This record gives sequence, C-alpha cells and structure tokens, in this order.
Amino acid sequence: MLASCGPKPGDLAGLDALDLEPCGGWTGATPRDDKTLLKAAAAEKFGRLCDESKLQAVHDFREAIQARAAGLSSP
Repeated sequence: MLASCGPKPGDLAGLDALDLEPCGGWTGATPRDDKTLLKAAAAEKFGRLCDESKLQAVHDFREAIQARAAGLSSP
C-alpha cells in the first residue's frame, strides 16, 4: 500500500540528467589591487548565477513531477 505513495522511481530519473555539481567562484588569493578585485567579483558573480540556474532547474523539475502527480490523482 505504501509503495503507491510519492513519485514512481522512474519519475526521479531526470535528476540524473541535471548537473548538480557546485559552480566555482574566486579561488585565488585575497585581491590586493583593483584589477584582481574585479576579476574576483566577476568570478563570484558567475559562480552564484551558475548555482542559481542549477537550483532553478531542480525547482522546475520538482514542479513538473508535482504537476504530473496532481494530474494523475484528479478524477
């Protein structure tokens, strides 16, 4: 009976296709001049935007699974 609760294992297979590795940010030393500071800021922004896009992909995947489950449970 409990086996019918929640998504079917096949529904979660799409998570394997998502890149869930953390994105890199600035890994260099503490910036000592304006040029290095700008490079560090750009690297941090890229990393954050990359991570946010991955979180959005997981959110979208979750919503799709919920929508499909809601469609299956409606009369």
